[in-house]
Amino acid sequence: MQRPKVWLRRQVYRLLTSSRRRAFRHWSAERRRRREGAAHRIAYFHRFGDPTSALMVGLVAALRERYDIEVDLMPVDAPELAVAPEPERLTAYARLDAARLARKFGLDFTDPGHAPDAALMARATAILVAALSGPDPLAAAAALDRAVWADDTAALDELAHRHGEASPEAAAMAVAEGTERRNGLGHFQAGSIHYGGEWYWGADRLHYLEARLDSLKVRRQGREAAAPFAPALLETQAQGDARGVVLEIYPSLRSPYTWIAMERAFALAERWGATPEIRFVLPMVMRNLPVPPRKGRYFLVDTKREAERLGLPFGNICDPVGRPTERGLAVLHHAIPAGRGQAFLISFLKGVWAEGIDAGSDTGLKRIAARAGISWPAVEAALADDSWRKVAEANRARLLSLGLWGVPSFHVGDLAVWGQDRLWLVEEELARIAAKGEGKA
Repeated sequence: MQRPKVWLRRQVYRLLTSSRRRAFRHWSAERRRRREGAAHRIAYFHRFGDPTSALMVGLVAALRERYDIEVDLMPVDAPELAVAPEPERLTAYARLDAARLARKFGLDFTDPGHAPDAALMARATAILVAALSGPDPLAAAAALDRAVWADDTAALDELAHRHGEASPEAAAMAVAEGTERRNGLGHFQAGSIHYGGEWYWGADRLHYLEARLDSLKVRRQGREAAAPFAPALLETQAQGDARGVVLEIYPSLRSPYTWIAMERAFALAERWGATPEIRFVLPMVMRNLPVPPRKGRYFLVDTKREAERLGLPFGNICDPVGRPTERGLAVLHHAIPAGRGQAFLISFLKGVWAEGIDAGSDTGLKRIAARAGISWPAVEAALADDSWRKVAEANRARLLSLGLWGVPSFHVGDLAVWGQDRLWLVEEELARIAAKGEGKA
């Protein structure tokens, strides 16, 4: 029997991640739009100096060309530390990630090797605020973004002459209003789109919005059906010989994205002959890094959407924060050298994120361990050993040395990458290693 508080939280999570609830939200938004005779209108939140925004501003403009939609562009401030606790690391990694996406898919972004100048970003924001009353704020934002990343003061001068320049006070007010609206709607980052009750953050999620707009028959006549600027970014099913190569995998038992990545990561290693090495870390919230409610809610709703696309169960959640995670890591630490690490990790993640199993109870942990081939006496022995804590801390230090801090992350060859959305990059690196014969034992 589950503890009452655990049972109640399970019901809240099931409601939050319900596919029916999402469908009803879509239906309600469209019904209201039709009743009001309103246009299909998306809200796009932009910030100069944000690499995700640098990619998205062009993608949103292309989206507007393909669909009969209107765009409300709003400047926003940098996210507060509570939702982005490693701002310098985040910006540095986001630049690298944006440059990789731009190279892969022909998008408009070149990393200058450093964050843009703060004064240039402030001026670009003031020019954009003046341009908001003009005929095409989106085009102005794209041009301003290019100038900011290129440190092109002459281009900013020309754009200021064309659009005008708001006072610092007016610019600050517009940014505050945009930030307040974004936060009130339930998100925390720039480069994000809100449409009809649902969020679409970054290039990786635009295909969901396109599918929704297509279902509403909003595509402009004569526009092609393909969407090369909004790829689903899936890894392939290729295989090759990368024997002898170690694929370091950094999971967290409290990360929903870790659950939907792990089976694919292990399958990827197997297809290419690489050796997966599990380097578990404590969840951010258990490392005194806050995860505010709106951030956690978005992650859960987004994971549900991704899980459905991948054909994975998700949503019957028993949050393993605290003691359940500590117990799970103790068992995982012993399961890895016994050759049961992959099986236990998958069993635990599936149990807490898709089956509502309470890993904080002996009954729940016994069930998770048993289907991974681990006996209860072995579990009890693992629970009596606290050495996993030093290993988790060493793994965290290793992760930071790679320029990463979030989970799931992966390191193989010359690549260190964060997120289940980037497994295709892991595959590219394995293919490169196999082609050069670098990994053969």
